[in-house]
This record gives sequence, structure tokens and C-alpha cells, in this order.
Amino acid sequence: MSWGPLELVVVTFPPARLPAGVTVALDRLATSPDVRLIDALVVRTGPDGAVSAVELADLPGLNGRASGWDAPVEGLITEDDMREIAAAVAPGEDALALLVEHRWSADLAERVAAEDGVLVASAPIPAEHAAEATAGR
Repeated sequence: MSWGPLELVVVTFPPARLPAGVTVALDRLATSPDVRLIDALVVRTGPDGAVSAVELADLPGLNGRASGWDAPVEGLITEDDMREIAAAVAPGEDALALLVEHRWSADLAERVAAEDGVLVASAPIPAEHAAEATAGR
């Protein structure tokens, strides 16, 4: 299986519930032709620092909605990833880890290669950095 570039996106939310706005974003992601959800996992950090994984479908209040967000591959978000995520999250918070594929980028790379070009760089720029760079414009 050939994939485009992958990116791990992590967001936090109050324990045991997925905010409505996040579910709307996941619905859009599930139907996007340009970005595909590859793997998803909720990383739960207990008040004592214990780390556990929870499947999206196991969060209350989704009423089967998570079935539309099924990732084609499970296990790509590793235990090492879980520990790193937990270290960045306040104790008692949940974090949603989404591994997404940028399909549009793979299409671009294929078209560039067909013209004897080369994709020479790709680097994520944190949203905060972009916001600072464009402040006041």
C-alpha cells in the first residue's frame, strides 16, 4: 500500500467525552478526498499519571457515530507515541491522537515525478507560528 505523507495530530479535551465540535471535524475528515484518517486513539492520563488507550467508539455519547470514522490501520500509533502524548498532556485529561494521510501531497509528488521533478522538502509549521507570522496583516 502506498501512502502520502503522514502527520500525527493530537488534541486534548475533558475526560470521557468528545466535544461536539470535534465530532463535526471528524465527520468532515471521514469524507475528505484529500486527507484520510489512518489511525486514531484516545490517550487517557489518570490523575496518578497512569496512561491507557481508549478506542473512539468506547467514548460515551457517540451513539455509534464513531463507526464512520473507522481507520483502515490500527496500531500505527505506538506505545512510545502514547507515552510522548501523555507527557504533553495534563494528568486527568484525554488526548485524541489522529494519524492522517495527506493524499493531496501524494498526488502532487506523483505528478511532479512524472515531469522529472523531485519533491525536495516537506515540513509541518505549527499553527501558532503561522498565526504569529501573519499577525497584524
